[in-house]
Amino acid sequence: MKKEYKNIMVAVDGSEQSYNAVQEAVEVTKRNGGKLQIVTVKDNKRYYGMAGAGFVETPGLDQMAQEILNEASRLVGDKIEVTLQELSGTPKYRIVSFAEEHNIDLIVIGSTGAGVIDKLMLGSTTQYVVSHAPCNVMVIK
Repeated sequence: MKKEYKNIMVAVDGSEQSYNAVQEAVEVTKRNGGKLQIVTVKDNKRYYGMAGAGFVETPGLDQMAQEILNEASRLVGDKIEVTLQELSGTPKYRIVSFAEEHNIDLIVIGSTGAGVIDKLMLGSTTQYVVSHAPCNVMVIK
């Protein structure tokens, strides 16, 4: 029996692979008659700096996240029901926690993202998501 995926999430970071993942997620969502949640995570460890006791926001970060979501939304068009989510935190942890909190049936994610250096130094976000997600994960090249 094939599993139906009704609540699908795709994680985007502005990389070509993440936009390929959006296109695949749209097709899976259409086939299953589901809804799609597009998520991008602003990495506050990378893009926020400590100043005294508080955080100082990097001016372009919100704009970059909005541009990523706009491009993903453009790829979807009006083909399916979609929700856009902008999160803050460490991407691999926030993707998994979002999936847990929103009862996601399937996560669609690119095989490599914008953080190739991070993959070499810290481990892949995709690898972490595959290992820790509460649901199936579809990895797109």
